[in-house]
Amino acid sequence: MPDLAVGAALPMVEQGRESCLPHIFAPWLAALPVAQRDLLALLPVLDVNGAMFTALNGAEPDTRAATARQGVIAALLCVDPFLRVRDVVALLRAAGISGVANFPTVQLIDGVAALGFDSADLGLRREARMLARFADDGLAVTGFATTAENGQRLLDHGAAELVVHPGLPSTDWRNRAVAARGAADTLAALRAQCTVPLRLFCPDSYGAELDDARALADGLVRYA
Repeated sequence: MPDLAVGAALPMVEQGRESCLPHIFAPWLAALPVAQRDLLALLPVLDVNGAMFTALNGAEPDTRAATARQGVIAALLCVDPFLRVRDVVALLRAAGISGVANFPTVQLIDGVAALGFDSADLGLRREARMLARFADDGLAVTGFATTAENGQRLLDHGAAELVVHPGLPSTDWRNRAVAARGAADTLAALRAQCTVPLRLFCPDSYGAELDDARALADGLVRYA
């Protein structure tokens, strides 16, 4: 299965082409420094979804074919309490986009902060519910999951494929090694309990630590 690139650019609809190469469209990446983008996307330093709406409102309408951008997956912060699924679906369909992903995912927040998000209903429960609403509206859902349990929850809420996320990158190789081992274990557990495609997200700072996990994945997801 083809790997997925995560990038800030939305391809133009070209005459004579029915679809684009599969990739994840994340226009908000253009506003973040490369070294901190995984963390900053989850902090209140920019409007992740607002950047998506601005990009979609300015996109060339899909008037040539219903499949013009079939391979494009819109990256959304699904725990945004102001996210209106109906409006997003209309924008995506007008641009010829038929897929969504929970990227960035709130699952990267852990510890006491995660408990606070959960208590405010801004955690994984909301993320999964929003993805289910997109699936109910006919969009293909790519679910990012940090654990096998979270992955199963996203499958139960309509995810058609999963991307295992090893977590926030670290400059400490020992932390990366532990996270990579966890990603491999998650992929192995999911492989035993589901039949959907399983990809591995490879943050820039990871190298050979992810080799075991790469071998277990059906495909990879990387920044463009």
